[in-house]
Amino acid sequence: MSDSPILHVLIPDLLAPLTLWSKDFGFEAKSEITAVLLAHSEHKDVPFVGLDAAIFGLLGFSADEELPYAHFRVKKERINSDLVAHKGTFLCADPVHLKAGASEVMLDPDPLLDLTEDESTQYIALLNAHFADDGVQFVMGCCNRWYLLMDRDESIRTTPLRELRGKEISKFLPHSDKMNLHRLQNEAQMLLHSADVNFRREQEGKLAVNSLWLWGGGMQTDARTRVRTVIGGGFTGELAASVAQCRHLNIASEPEYELDQLEAGGHHLLILDQLTPFALSDDLEGWQAQLDKLESEWFAPMEKLFNKGKIKLLVQSCDGKVYIPEKKKSLNELWNKVKGNKPSIMELLK
Repeated sequence: MSDSPILHVLIPDLLAPLTLWSKDFGFEAKSEITAVLLAHSEHKDVPFVGLDAAIFGLLGFSADEELPYAHFRVKKERINSDLVAHKGTFLCADPVHLKAGASEVMLDPDPLLDLTEDESTQYIALLNAHFADDGVQFVMGCCNRWYLLMDRDESIRTTPLRELRGKEISKFLPHSDKMNLHRLQNEAQMLLHSADVNFRREQEGKLAVNSLWLWGGGMQTDARTRVRTVIGGGFTGELAASVAQCRHLNIASEPEYELDQLEAGGHHLLILDQLTPFALSDDLEGWQAQLDKLESEWFAPMEKLFNKGKIKLLVQSCDGKVYIPEKKKSLNELWNKVKGNKPSIMELLK
């Protein structure tokens, strides 16, 4: 298998919710293929936690440095002359909705996909008027992808927005040695709270944009990667392909054919992030149904090609571990132990 294509499968929210769901709801996720692959795998710790960090890790970026996500996202969009001309630091300044609890502030999992261009333009104008004397500028890339442009700053450390949805934010606030990003974020939050456009959104039953999340402020570096194909992942997958300067495929209608055609000797990235919306909403039935679909559409052909020696597999659950499945004989021996019963993922991983 030395010349076989190497397929890196990223599947966030595959394992992370299961312990809590088992405790709170008595839920046991069932799996015919994925559990067997993971249970009979060599597993290693990796320094990347979260989908965005895992992707950039496979593209050759260091886990010890700030992800240059904003730089590459801007480079992909390039729809605004201010973005093209800027030579300093880019930060994603994405619009979010925060929910205040008794003692904590949570980030709502809704990515605010319903923002219109007119609404975003009004928010951006409000922010720029307020921060005109601070040496920063807010720019809209698309309706729910905004940017903060500032002087060059290599001290920035942030947490990707995707990893905070549904979580308490106080331990993950952005940091810079040169600018008080926490203050800037707080001021933006107070400003947005009383914005007329938010009042109109709430009148229409929509979530208000009551804060920004600043993240992805790493400086430009070149990708050091052998990734030759990125499959799936929507905009994130397209961005990964643009960073790697390789081809991007949408989720294929014939997965087995696409996987069988992967270039020998190369590394290929498959992003299966369909479980995440169900995990964020604690939709256990929906999560299980989506896992069943992923097993039928993707893991079955993956296992088939793997057993024939046509691909190598590395599976990342995006929680700091990578699983390297073992050979066909070992997999078949394990399968015989559970044959006849759809096994629990957590039982097989114990």
